[in-house]
Amino acid sequence: MKIPYLVNMNTYVAYSTPKTMKNSIAEASRKIVAEDFEWDTGITPAPLTYYAAIVLSKMFDKVNPLEKILQKDIDILMDLYPADIPLKFSVPYIKDEQYWKRSFYSKFPSRKEMGTIFWKGKFLSACLQDYLESVNPDVFREDDAVELATLVSPYIYFLGLNQLQMVRQPKPPLPSDAVEDTCPYSVPKVYDHIPMEPVLVKLYNLREISLVFGINDLQDNYLTRYFEFSLADCESLCRGLQDLRHLRIFRINRSNLDCSKVKLILQNLVKKESIEELDFNHCKIGDYGMKALGGFIFIHKNVKVVRIANNRFKEEGIQGIAYALQMKPAAPIELLDFSLNPMSLECATMFAAAFVRCKEKPQTLIVNSCGFSGASAEKMAGLLSLNRGLTRLDMAANDLSGDAEATLVRAVERNRKILRIDLRRTKISEASQAKIEELLHRNKNLVGQDIEPSDDIPPLYLNEPEYLIWEYNPNNPDYIPGRYPSRVPEV
Repeated sequence: MKIPYLVNMNTYVAYSTPKTMKNSIAEASRKIVAEDFEWDTGITPAPLTYYAAIVLSKMFDKVNPLEKILQKDIDILMDLYPADIPLKFSVPYIKDEQYWKRSFYSKFPSRKEMGTIFWKGKFLSACLQDYLESVNPDVFREDDAVELATLVSPYIYFLGLNQLQMVRQPKPPLPSDAVEDTCPYSVPKVYDHIPMEPVLVKLYNLREISLVFGINDLQDNYLTRYFEFSLADCESLCRGLQDLRHLRIFRINRSNLDCSKVKLILQNLVKKESIEELDFNHCKIGDYGMKALGGFIFIHKNVKVVRIANNRFKEEGIQGIAYALQMKPAAPIELLDFSLNPMSLECATMFAAAFVRCKEKPQTLIVNSCGFSGASAEKMAGLLSLNRGLTRLDMAANDLSGDAEATLVRAVERNRKILRIDLRRTKISEASQAKIEELLHRNKNLVGQDIEPSDDIPPLYLNEPEYLIWEYNPNNPDYIPGRYPSRVPEV
């Protein structure tokens, strides 16, 4: 029995005999220590099976005894096999997770992984990632990449690339009598990377893809073009995604992903019903790209999470997303992340108009550090007075002082569905913070209980939903949600 593998080391340490007891008078004279599993180390010679395993461990490329020996001998052999066995010999035959864990930390000592992990898939995914990140695209051999991808494809569920090398930029030849043109706009810029299609086509079990079109550790050699990529890269990527039937998460971060490129990617992803999360944080998506994303949300049936923090869209882009959220049927959005995108009063008005109409989706809205202040902050805070779909609202690093603070407290008093509000660095007073925490605690105690409509929405508006929606019209930016106008209910 292999103690470190089959018995949790924390359990082994917790039940081990302390040194003070071992050195006591009653215990010091014992000759047989039953709790010591290594009592015979250095005393008795190893069995012949151990020496046979040593010989077999040096012949892994010639002899494969794993299907012919007992499990206890396989356990010994797994501890003796070197961690740098070529993948073409180890991948098809070795299934022991401890061997792959040892190989992972031997080849990638700087990486730290926690929790229960499929170590074989983790190690092979890291090997493929290391190859694709470091290969020189000018001398890239497609056959080698396809061979490696085919070998590891049954075991890989995640592919993450933190950098991609760029093909050397070609320059047009100059005649001998011509003057060299040094203007950067006169030379056609080509920023192609290695083709992703032949690799992705083989990874049929992929569930998550994370890409960064850039180069790490540039130091003083930083150039803007290192983080750009061409439409040819997008086309190659999209062709590789066509046959991935289990893909659920698609992520491109910290790259020059602009409107034309994101539209091309979304046109291919919209056909894949398995997609559940899109992550385009820290890119360059503008209004045109946001309209394409709104169309994706309107058409797709399963996408649940959309992250578009730190991009370049404005009012028109927000309008496209707001329109898609109100349509039925549409994607069952659960989380929207708009953090780090400066938003104006018009953007806040469109958000309020959309979220009043949305009764079930999304459940989480993240608008951290979006520059809300004054009237725009009051609108975002007041949308909780009528929205009953949100359970979490993150508004950290926005200015909610003044009227927005009072509007937020009134809105949370009426809303019995919201469970969490992030108000860090929002300049609200401690008294308001304590009041909101008290109201959120009230809402958490109401989870699972039936709430009468009269308790959920003021009676004045029970039979007049269209009147409320009209007040949120983007053409009426003076209206502040949460401030109910005087109106006599009909009898």
